Amino acid sequence: MSQKPEIPLYLIGLVIAVCSSTALTFVVRAFARRAGLVDPCGERKVHVNPVPRIGGVAIVLSVAVSMTAIIGLFGQHMLATNARGLATVIGGALAVHLVGLVDDVRPMHARWKFLAQVVIACGVYIAGLRVTTLSLPFVGIVDLGRAIGMLFTVAWFVGITNAFNLIDGLDGLAAGAALFALTTMFVVASLNGLVGAATVTIILAGATVGFLCFNFHPASIFLGDSGSLFLGFMLAGIGLLGSQKSPTVIAVAIPIVSLGLPVLDTTLAVARRFLRGQPIFRADRAHIHHRLLSLGHSPRRVALLLYCACALLGLSGMLLVNDSAYVAVVLLVIGLGVGLAVQRLRYYEFEELARLVKRGVRQRKVIGRNVRIREASMRVSDLTDLDHVFDALEAMFAQDEFECAEVRLRRSFVGAGAGTNVDGYRRLDDDLPVWAWHRSNVTLAACWEIRLPFLAPSGERIGSLVLWQDGRADDVSLTDMHAIAHDLRGVVEQKLLALWEPSHEHPDAAVAMAAAGEKRRGTEHQVLLPRASERGTLAIEKDLGAGGKGDAGVNRSPRTSSGGLRHRSAPLS
Repeated sequence: MSQKPEIPLYLIGLVIAVCSSTALTFVVRAFARRAGLVDPCGERKVHVNPVPRIGGVAIVLSVAVSMTAIIGLFGQHMLATNARGLATVIGGALAVHLVGLVDDVRPMHARWKFLAQVVIACGVYIAGLRVTTLSLPFVGIVDLGRAIGMLFTVAWFVGITNAFNLIDGLDGLAAGAALFALTTMFVVASLNGLVGAATVTIILAGATVGFLCFNFHPASIFLGDSGSLFLGFMLAGIGLLGSQKSPTVIAVAIPIVSLGLPVLDTTLAVARRFLRGQPIFRADRAHIHHRLLSLGHSPRRVALLLYCACALLGLSGMLLVNDSAYVAVVLLVIGLGVGLAVQRLRYYEFEELARLVKRGVRQRKVIGRNVRIREASMRVSDLTDLDHVFDALEAMFAQDEFECAEVRLRRSFVGAGAGTNVDGYRRLDDDLPVWAWHRSNVTLAACWEIRLPFLAPSGERIGSLVLWQDGRADDVSLTDMHAIAHDLRGVVEQKLLALWEPSHEHPDAAVAMAAAGEKRRGTEHQVLLPRASERGTLAIEKDLGAGGKGDAGVNRSPRTSSGGLRHRSAPLS
């Protein structure tokens, strides 16, 4: 079996790149320290001491040295395959590198860096490196046209370039992710017979290996924007060049899968900031490596974990090289893995989004609940007896998700003259429960308590509608509170104001009757406080005296049309 003639080219290019990068990184690090071009410590920084930040210069210089040596040793014809495309990618990457270097020396505003990247990507498109068609499964070839093709190409270059810039927040992370992606792209380009693209890729990989000797934790030099932007742009361009012999859907899928970590991190960052209503370019400490650090992992361990993820993604990208039938399966597996990983990272923005989506799915049930509450409010508005009002409330809450419900009234409303000297802002627990309903086996300690006030025309609070709902369930929802707070509460408030008749003769009897009610737990229907009505006045002393004879004495109290006050099941306090 004969040896491929390009193998010595790849080996020599790799060795020259590693050696030159190692030497140049040492020189650039010393120069940056003398010139004061260091990255200071800060809240978002992982390092605790200033570190030189123009490591990208060493990578660019080592690539230039290696390319010059390869051309001198093997001639330009070895790089003739798609030479124009390679020149376009390298030219655009050098332009982006200069933008990043300026930012490293004198920080630029994020919008100006972004605008410069867009201009450079447009220049690459004009030079001929572009995506104009897509080959989609079950659809066929789709012509994107000039405008859509230009938007797609610019978005690809700018997106990948910024993806590497965003993940460059941990020692060795961006360079390591680039190394695994370059390995995949080298395999793809060499299998497709693109010697030029494969040579540039292996040289860039060797330059990254030499730089990683100084960049892995604890790093003594950083890539800086000059390095991360350069690597990102080169990877975006080589990703397109290296897969040009595959269907376009594969040409796009391979670099996306190979660059899965920076692409995922950038996508999550944009989505998080959008959901939070924050500017897209505002920096934060919620990137993937930040989340892993917050879980207690060391910087070295986080880097190794993410290296493993990059390696798996790189291997997945290689599966797409020869057979497009694997695209759906590979992308499905990757999608499931990414979903599980994001779930383990516990991004609260996405948990809230999932909750909203789940609530949207339950809107049909919510509509039914709100309609039921509004219908009950209409029925209550036609009633002229408080007993019937309370019966309607019990029937409605029995069909709802609340565990307990209670009507409480102030003493000044239960008995005229009681509490007239009490501060209107006193404790609400002093209100008297005049009606209560609850389900069996309810633990109130685990429930949320909601109070909706009843108000007199003067604006003074006369009592409350108190509701309890179990807060331990995953699907706890208070979406029906609008109908309860606006429709039901208002109707019950009107009925209490219209039908309630306070006891003028015994204003403090409510306290005694409430205490008596505590001794009669288990009674299904209890009359706690008889009151004066248009049919006559019941003697409170007689009812209290009957209370000593047990529940029978209570049940003898009539339920008049003006409404005796009662509890369903045991009184709640």
